[in-house]
Amino acid sequence: MSFSFYTMADKPENEREREEAIARSRLINNPHADRLRPILNDLRAALKVKSSAITIVYQDSSYVLSAVGFQAGVYSRSKSFCAHAILYPDQLTIIPDTGADERFAGNPFVDTAQGIKFYIGAPLRDEYGTVLGALCAFDTKARQIISDDVQTRIINLQREAEATLHDISRRSYGSGGQAFNAATQRVCL
Repeated sequence: MSFSFYTMADKPENEREREEAIARSRLINNPHADRLRPILNDLRAALKVKSSAITIVYQDSSYVLSAVGFQAGVYSRSKSFCAHAILYPDQLTIIPDTGADERFAGNPFVDTAQGIKFYIGAPLRDEYGTVLGALCAFDTKARQIISDDVQTRIINLQREAEATLHDISRRSYGSGGQAFNAATQRVCL
C-alpha cells in the first residue's frame, strides 16, 4: 500500500495585508453570486471543463463566492488549489495533471473517481493590487495543452472578474451588505 501526501500552500508574505484588504472589501459578506456566474459560464465554455469558481482565500478558509458545476460555500484552505494560485500573483497557475503534481497528489479533491485532474487559476486583485483570491476552473480529466488564445481569454475573464468584484466591494461598503453565514455555508470535504 502506498501513501500520497499533498502539500498545503504556504501563506503569502503579505498575508496580514491581504486579510485587511479582504475585510475592507466586504466580499465575503456580500458575494453577489448571480453577478459572477456569467463570467464563470464563459470560463467553463472557453476551457470545456466541468466546473469554475471565484474564491477568496481568507484565514483558514477558501470562500467560494460563486460556482458553476459544484456547490459554492466555505472550504478548508489546507486543501485549496486557489491557496496555491494566490502565491503567483502575476501568472496563471496551470496544473495539467493534478495526480502527477506533488503539491496535489493525495489531496482529497484529487483522490476520488470524479476528482479534480486538471486545474487552472488566475489571481484576483483588489483595486490596489492586493491578491484576494482566484478565478479558477477544473475538470475530471487531465489535459496537457492550453492554447495561447485560451490563455488570453482567461486573462480577459480575470480582468472582468476583478472589475465586477471591485464594483461589488464599492456597493457593499456603502450598503452594509447582507451577512454571508459561513457556519451554514461550510462544506465539509
